[in-house]
Amino acid sequence: MPFYKPAPQAENNPATEQADTADADDAPPSLPDDGNDDPLPSLLMTDDTLATGEPDLQADIAAMLSDDTLIADDIEPVLDTPDLYALLKAEFAADRGEIAKALSIYKMESFKKNATSVFERALSLSIEYETPNKSLAFASAWQATNPEHMPAWFYVTHLALKAGEYKQAAAMLSTILHYDPRADLGQILTGIIPPKAEDKRALLYALQGLGETNASIAVLRAGILMGLNDPEAARLHINQALASEPTNLAFITLKLNVLRAAGRMDELWQFLSQARKQQPTEKELYLYEARYLIETGDLTKAWQLLNEAVKNTKDKDITLLAGLVGLDSARFADAIALLEPLTKLPDIANQANYYIGIGYERLGDTTNARLHYEKVNHYEYVLDATKKTVGFYLAENNSDAAIKALVRLRDEFSSYATDSYILQAEIYLRQGNKQQAKDLLTIANRELTNDDRLLYASFQLLEDELEPEDKRQAINRLLEIDSFNPYYQLADAKFRLSQNPNDAQALDTALAISNINFDDPSYDSQLQLDALLVLANHALAQNNYDAVIDYLQAPYEVMPTLPAGITLLRAYQGLGDTEAVNTLLADLQTRFLNNQDAQLDSQIY
Repeated sequence: MPFYKPAPQAENNPATEQADTADADDAPPSLPDDGNDDPLPSLLMTDDTLATGEPDLQADIAAMLSDDTLIADDIEPVLDTPDLYALLKAEFAADRGEIAKALSIYKMESFKKNATSVFERALSLSIEYETPNKSLAFASAWQATNPEHMPAWFYVTHLALKAGEYKQAAAMLSTILHYDPRADLGQILTGIIPPKAEDKRALLYALQGLGETNASIAVLRAGILMGLNDPEAARLHINQALASEPTNLAFITLKLNVLRAAGRMDELWQFLSQARKQQPTEKELYLYEARYLIETGDLTKAWQLLNEAVKNTKDKDITLLAGLVGLDSARFADAIALLEPLTKLPDIANQANYYIGIGYERLGDTTNARLHYEKVNHYEYVLDATKKTVGFYLAENNSDAAIKALVRLRDEFSSYATDSYILQAEIYLRQGNKQQAKDLLTIANRELTNDDRLLYASFQLLEDELEPEDKRQAINRLLEIDSFNPYYQLADAKFRLSQNPNDAQALDTALAISNINFDDPSYDSQLQLDALLVLANHALAQNNYDAVIDYLQAPYEVMPTLPAGITLLRAYQGLGDTEAVNTLLADLQTRFLNNQDAQLDSQIY
């Protein structure tokens, strides 16, 4: 837990108040103040423990705060203890975003007697809005005047590590370890390994001779050595840490990573197996191996391991993962049996019902699949579950129930209203109710006036039914919303070519979209095929049959679609190539005439 509460978010940009800022994430973790201000034994503050080689910080407090003095009109008398009125002014300043003023007051007040809480508030603001070096200077000055305050030792150590002042950090660590050689340093050492190799080496050098029996220091050394790509040396230090704390999960995980980096896989699995025997209910010890097995595609071993984990841990997350592995390895009935109890747990019931639905669907039991899909009521899963439910109803020719499911979706999840309207319009078009689809989409676009996805989908669905002026109006609106969208640009090019086959600019646009490289962020295989289809249909209208084949033959072989196939067929007919016509016609009939094949879901975890 952090030792401070995050500062209230100010409306003004604190950058105008302070040139240098730092993320609040740089805050050191807390060490609770036990309230005991009795001086510590003098041995704690011996010369060798604080011999940092730094100037006398206590003597330089005034200099350190010279640019943070109180404002000129602040004429309250200086008190021995923090001035409540001054603290209120500081907090109000922080609320208004006047961070420099707030810090100035807080820092000054923190050097008075009994001002520990003021110091912690000042330090929290400093960490959030100032550089690590400035925060360290303040914390060091305060700690120098309050040498008996143990939490400050930890604050200064953490900030010194963050600021790259490894000599000072080592001195403070020496102080802490002199007092308690086995002190838990895990929190202040977490996340402070520097990114640069030279800084890692400097920190490793500064740690020489420190904490030879301290597990946290050993782990820090191991982490640094891992960052320097020396897993063998790291292994020695993590073993030292585990000798002190053999059941520490973080230490165990680090050793597993060290062994993996060193290529000692046999030793890794032996160590992990032994760790599980010592802690059979610790789920992370199962998850480490399960993830590895899943990554390497060994789902059978992953399934066996996770079933063992379910029995030993009784953990819902383990059970869910086991169910997903069961589904993906075609153990549908077993997976369903594992997942069923999770439907009674409110926080995971939606996921369980969704994946049980997948299991029944893969078994061909659409009744039970739909039953579980209809129980899904979570934002992340409800859209896909509703689509599947609608598909089942349509397969039974129950379009009324399908439409009710879509209406319920947009009533309960307004963010999915667009999807609901589009799917409902598709149902009407499938039924041949073009006017009903047009009326529905007209209402939807009036309700969701700035939803370009809805407008574009409406345009695509009703393109053949719209008058030219309506098409032009819709495309203009789409380009007004997003003139750089390649889908809208292609729709514009297609329409312009339909009105003027000699529109060179429209042809250039379609050609440019068809040539978007696959590594371009705007690349989409369907968009590319649509652009090629526009070019091919334009060539077909010009009786340029060879160009049509050049545009579409290869794409059709890779990603066959009915529109591309029909355009190709007309080109071969134009060339009088009877053999190619018959071959392609047979392929179209096989692929698209009665293609009712259901496709399994892809990887689901």
